[in-house]
Amino acid sequence: MIKQESSFIKTIIVQLYLIATTLRLIPTVYQTGNITTVFRATTVKSQNLSLLTNNNFTNRLSFLNFTLTNKQHNMKKIYVLSLALSTALAGFSQFTNVKGELVKRKEFKELKAKPSISNHIPKGLTLWSNEFDNSADWVLDNSCAYTGYNLMGGYDYVAGVNTTAFSNCTGSGTVANDPNTSQPAQWVFETNPSVIPVGVLSPFSSATAANGFLFIDSDATGGGDGDGTPIFVTATIATPIDLTGEPSVVLSFSHNYRWWQDTRGVRVSPDNGSSWYQYEITNNAGYPNDQNSGNPEITSIDISSIAGNASQVLVQFYYEDNDFWAWYWAVDDVKISRKDQNNIVNNSSWMFGENSGGAEYGRTPVTHLPQNWYVGSQVTNDGVNDQTNVALNADFGSFSVNTSISVIESDSTRVVETLEPIALTVGVYNGTFTVSSDSDVVAGPNSADNVFLRNFEVTTDLYTLDGIGNHPSGTETIGSIGSNTWADAADGLVCATMYPILQNEVINNVRTHITSSSVAGAEVILYILDSIDMASWNSGAAYYTSDIYTLTQNDVNQGYFDIPVLTLNGWDPNTGQNTWSHLDVMPGNYYAAVELFSAGNTFDIRIEDDATVGQPAWQSSIYYPNDQVYSNGNAFAIQLMLGANTSVNETVLENVTVYPNPSNGIINVKSPLDVLDVTVFDISGKIVHRTILNGNLSIDLSELEKGSYIIELRNSTGVYKETITIQ
Repeated sequence: MIKQESSFIKTIIVQLYLIATTLRLIPTVYQTGNITTVFRATTVKSQNLSLLTNNNFTNRLSFLNFTLTNKQHNMKKIYVLSLALSTALAGFSQFTNVKGELVKRKEFKELKAKPSISNHIPKGLTLWSNEFDNSADWVLDNSCAYTGYNLMGGYDYVAGVNTTAFSNCTGSGTVANDPNTSQPAQWVFETNPSVIPVGVLSPFSSATAANGFLFIDSDATGGGDGDGTPIFVTATIATPIDLTGEPSVVLSFSHNYRWWQDTRGVRVSPDNGSSWYQYEITNNAGYPNDQNSGNPEITSIDISSIAGNASQVLVQFYYEDNDFWAWYWAVDDVKISRKDQNNIVNNSSWMFGENSGGAEYGRTPVTHLPQNWYVGSQVTNDGVNDQTNVALNADFGSFSVNTSISVIESDSTRVVETLEPIALTVGVYNGTFTVSSDSDVVAGPNSADNVFLRNFEVTTDLYTLDGIGNHPSGTETIGSIGSNTWADAADGLVCATMYPILQNEVINNVRTHITSSSVAGAEVILYILDSIDMASWNSGAAYYTSDIYTLTQNDVNQGYFDIPVLTLNGWDPNTGQNTWSHLDVMPGNYYAAVELFSAGNTFDIRIEDDATVGQPAWQSSIYYPNDQVYSNGNAFAIQLMLGANTSVNETVLENVTVYPNPSNGIINVKSPLDVLDVTVFDISGKIVHRTILNGNLSIDLSELEKGSYIIELRNSTGVYKETITIQ
């Protein structure tokens, strides 16, 4: 039977759902006049998806239109090219039970954080720098004296608003003790990069970490949330910095953190502490990008309007754990540089289908290619001068795309993008996206950061959101999520990836890539669901539900397991085999979801997660057991294999013996395979017994009535069937 999503409105909802959470289809320039850190347009995280559970979401959409708006507020420049999304807004109520990115304090993710590529390192002349190699350069304080500062302004990157007031130091009580010193917690000048308490962010990879960096560790102090032992510390440069004669200056630093309710930021004073400007990177309301920073994260802030030409400039780093058992912050390589006169930066580039919601599929079957493609880049002008005639050339060898915009104002970010009809054939496409302007030309002195690479593949039958194996050299970042990611999700965690099907199709197999740390014996159930049933995790409405699949050592060795998408047609007495058919689907959005069972972390299993290209948040999703559905924002390597629907006769397993036959109900199995799925059918084809053989090669069928039965032994490589008699 052909399956399809139950109504037209489902497709509309999902398209709006994805568009609304994709910055690239609602290109927003949220660059302020004070910071040159670019929040990566290709990564959409929980702050965006919180709209889906917000009753104001419909109201927020209602005023969107196709106009270009230029808003200025205290040098903050925002350019919004919006999409009218009024159609079928009522359908968003379907998603009130889904959440944004799954964030918990303690989790185990196998993903080494890479250096941040969304933040620009100033190339101008360094006017002042410090590597935290001499503690005498800094004045440390843990008394919360900054509440008495004269705060003149700044920016809160979590809320996206100008800073107007300091937050009070958290609660009353005694400052938490550092267990290493038995003294009240304070910044330390650390020289061991491996002190970072989060494995994926350790060791700290700043350029000069080995000779010292600034470090505060709430994780080490422990304690409970709200127990009256907060941390609030500052580190202020001891000697004022003279920037006389330098009107255009940028403050930058390397850092590394994991967020959990903690506040961190930097303050700048142009007048030796008489007044201050505060730039808050995270606080207990959240974080601007990911819960984990890059390693290192490079943050650059344009302080020209504050410190340009000032003769007594102070820089201060501050951290508060808000009386939570929070994480840490490591800071290094702080410098003030002369701002480039002319420099544009290609922050990110893309090519995705017109109706894909911004998703960049790593491999797409030729029969499911869109006709029109968005090709574009997010470009920042972090130079002093406005940049005119900003052009993009996207060169894929067999074709190229060119587009341009007239101007990007100083200290602003714009999307340079075009929608083009592009005909593609089967093959791998390696793209080079190059941006230029009248003053920052190709191969010019500042052009090193004008290029971005992006690859994808057109296939005959393989459909993957992930691009594992096809990414440009040196860019691939693969993580994993699984049964031991969170302590209370050992059994029943679901990882899912969404695929838009554009025409009638057949799904014949789902291949899931796993890490080498996965353990044979883990169990998996595969579901094929539509987008609405995934959002509510209504697995009972799945179009396809597999039998329990048991992971084998061969699966672990090869790095993936296959679950055929097969429906039992019945027993063919002529061949002595069951016959099966694959799943027919009609156009719509479908999730391939795998539910993981580890027997309480005895047989852990982890699904590879391609974090190289940030995806629209709900392109892959997580169902947390006994909770709700969350966004992932990356690309689970759960892959569809498509193809013609024919009856399938299965490969017969060799060297398998079932004895005795006839028997009194106790059946022994001799096999070179460690794990086998066992199904026993009566003569009518009804399943009467199911079990898994995992080292125990004896089956007790004594509860069955006397007669003839068919025993089926199955693993990922084939099946063995035999008629048995119980006397």
